[in-house]
Amino acid sequence: MLVIVGLTALTWPALPLTPASGSENSWVIGLSLALARGVSFATRVVFTYGPLGPVLHPIAVSGGTVALGVVGAAIIHVALVTVLLCTLRPRVGLLAGAVLTLLAVLVVTASSVVDVLDAIAFGIVALSLARPTEESAGAAQALAIGGGVFSAFALLTELNQGVAVTAIVAVGLVGGARPGRNLAIGVLSLLVTLVCAWLALGQPLGAIPDYVSNGYQTVAGYADAMGYNMASSGDGWTVGVMLASALALSACAWQAMASAPVARRTALVVDVLIVHYFVAREMFTRYDDGHIAAIALLPAIALLVPWRRRQAAVAAATAIAVTAACLLALSGAGNSTGSVFDLVARVRGLVDNVGTVVSPQGAITKGRTQIRAAEKVPKLIVAALDGHCVSAEPWEIAAIFAYPSWRWCSIGVMDSYEAYTPTLDDLDAAGYANARSGPDRVLRADETIDERNPTWDSPAAMLSLLCHFREIARGGQWQALARIPDRCGRPYVVETLHVGKAGARLPPAPPGTVLIAKLFGLQVKGLERIESLLTRARMRFVYINTSVWRVPPGTASDGLVLDVPGKDDYAPPFSFNLDAKTIRVMTGGAEVAFTVKLVAVPIS
Repeated sequence: MLVIVGLTALTWPALPLTPASGSENSWVIGLSLALARGVSFATRVVFTYGPLGPVLHPIAVSGGTVALGVVGAAIIHVALVTVLLCTLRPRVGLLAGAVLTLLAVLVVTASSVVDVLDAIAFGIVALSLARPTEESAGAAQALAIGGGVFSAFALLTELNQGVAVTAIVAVGLVGGARPGRNLAIGVLSLLVTLVCAWLALGQPLGAIPDYVSNGYQTVAGYADAMGYNMASSGDGWTVGVMLASALALSACAWQAMASAPVARRTALVVDVLIVHYFVAREMFTRYDDGHIAAIALLPAIALLVPWRRRQAAVAAATAIAVTAACLLALSGAGNSTGSVFDLVARVRGLVDNVGTVVSPQGAITKGRTQIRAAEKVPKLIVAALDGHCVSAEPWEIAAIFAYPSWRWCSIGVMDSYEAYTPTLDDLDAAGYANARSGPDRVLRADETIDERNPTWDSPAAMLSLLCHFREIARGGQWQALARIPDRCGRPYVVETLHVGKAGARLPPAPPGTVLIAKLFGLQVKGLERIESLLTRARMRFVYINTSVWRVPPGTASDGLVLDVPGKDDYAPPFSFNLDAKTIRVMTGGAEVAFTVKLVAVPIS
């Protein structure tokens, strides 16, 4: 226990607890802000993270949430250290096991994109499957109970990791003793823990089905909408590393369990492959230097395989090779080898984090001051939003946190660019249309990501915004909107065009209407769906006149706004009107045929 405490302190990943501006910081702030204010994570803050998300990304939004976040992060960190040390100690002794655990955890925690919950799940399954035959029944039952609890914890933390953890534990139970009985125990343990934790976190019991269904929509649509290749030409080596690691560690896991029943050996090999699959998904969906660093999880997996003593040479060679590749990937993401192994900085970070938990107000105040200075929201807009229920577009939740006199009224999906599917888009549209529970003010920033048109992100929601809100103030990159009675009429079809690869000319919008285009033929299906399960979908680009924007395929048929009458539109740079004359589409670098249904929405 003393060794575990010492290793936890020496390997602590210094957590940046002071709130800051920017798109990444905004959703981190949003997680804690939603938990602090009792917002539903099922329908009002839909995201890949759940109400326990702050334990992966703690931030000083309130005293309670930062304490929960840091304590939860500490529990996760202790669990990672413990499974590594418990795996290594019987094979190499306490001292060598402690040194190897120290090095592995330093590498694993050097990058924030590493899914450490996957490693912990793999570790507890490997420990269970490696038990002697006479202890296998008790180990399997313990895995069923503990694995169910851990899976529920992971599902309430981040859905991607929750799915991975649940799959790893389930495979371990199938390969263990009494699989049917223990699977049932595991499911019961998961459900009881999930419900109890959900209620303890202030979430309504009836919202669990929505949390599951909307969470599925978010996870399923992510690879199609957010897939992006931003890696340099020299980063292709990571594909080889992933394949080599999967093959080598699978073979080693099979050999390490040579004396165990075939079911247990097979389960461990399958879990090795599951871990590699989820690491690959993290790396290759948004393929850039930062996400390539997800490979840093692999040294822990190499050490968590229950090696035998006579396999020490192979184990050492494999772990060293994987670690070298991980250090190279981390250096590409800006983590020098010196910073990875800087123990003094880690201990100082732990002391600072504990100090923030004990006295959080300084970090909260500092964060608000820094965000206000960085965002530069004009005083006129600040005054216009004071005392009102405010939503932010496309992601500026940090600004809402910086002004406590604004109340946050989220509409559904945390940030509009994350409404990857028609279901999520409709949820946002209903949020803007709802005068009772929706916002009465909206703060908009002139920002976008991935070469996208911000008025085409969550397109049904943006049309709903146009119909229900008018501008009341503008300055710099900011615009403030206020709710008005619905000014849009019943939509009707103008024309349906079957467009060839060369594109087509568009008819003018009927007078007094908003012209929207519902595009069909851009959705991911067939062989590309299988491809997206392994890496990512091909990017879709829509050309309007001489301008081009990337379009998420899932919501292309929801109605992209093309033309808006000048008197009913917002002022530039927040205007929706494109004065569309021509349209064509490219998928994966090639022009494609598609169908466009032009719909007119009367506006007054």
